Amino acid sequence: MNTTKFHRTLAALAALLILPAPLARATWVTAESSNTNVETRWILIESSNILVDTRDYVYLTVNALHGTVLPPERQFVPNTTVELTPTPDLGYLFSKWTGDATGNANPLSLLMDSSKTINAIFVQDSRDPDNDNLTNYQEIVVYGSNPALWDTDGDGFPDGYEVYSGFSPTSPTSTPETSLVIYTAVEIRFGAAQGQNYRVESSTDLQTWTMVEEHIAGTGGTVARLYSIKEIPKRYFRSVRE
Repeated sequence: MNTTKFHRTLAALAALLILPAPLARATWVTAESSNTNVETRWILIESSNILVDTRDYVYLTVNALHGTVLPPERQFVPNTTVELTPTPDLGYLFSKWTGDATGNANPLSLLMDSSKTINAIFVQDSRDPDNDNLTNYQEIVVYGSNPALWDTDGDGFPDGYEVYSGFSPTSPTSTPETSLVIYTAVEIRFGAAQGQNYRVESSTDLQTWTMVEEHIAGTGGTVARLYSIKEIPKRYFRSVRE
């Protein structure tokens, strides 16, 4: 550094140090030398005091799709422990941490002994608390129906039935026609003595018998019963006096 420039730098620094109090502003301080490296830093001048922050920091990068992670601060003094709380968007659930953190702790205590990158994984909420055959994710995100109501629009049809029939679960004027379903049944007739009770059993292999109905009172004549054989292509029946 030439002599003239050096003296100008000293004069500028001297002027900063004798500024009248109170005064608060930020400035740059630099120094040059042929054999000395001086790091440039921000300094804060308050009255006659000069405060220089010489601390190093570590940084946290958080990736969170379909949710948020608090607190929002991402710069820390080394070896600080930070507690991270994942909050899912509606229709999602927090699943796990990946990257520089693992597991599914909520909240997560993370030691910032170095800069880290972590991922908060959120997944679709597959629960169905109202038993309408739509998941919470489908109701909240896809169809806009109420996940706590079996029939959101109050038209007498469950939300899932309307969706799978091609209608809207949120419009009372968008309703499917009443469905008609026919299933096969068999009629069982057997003689039942008066004063006696009977039961009807069924089997698919004639070896293992399962009770279909019990305590059938005899009337001294023929008793008739109808039983569904839906989804059971082969089924045997027998009547047994109790």
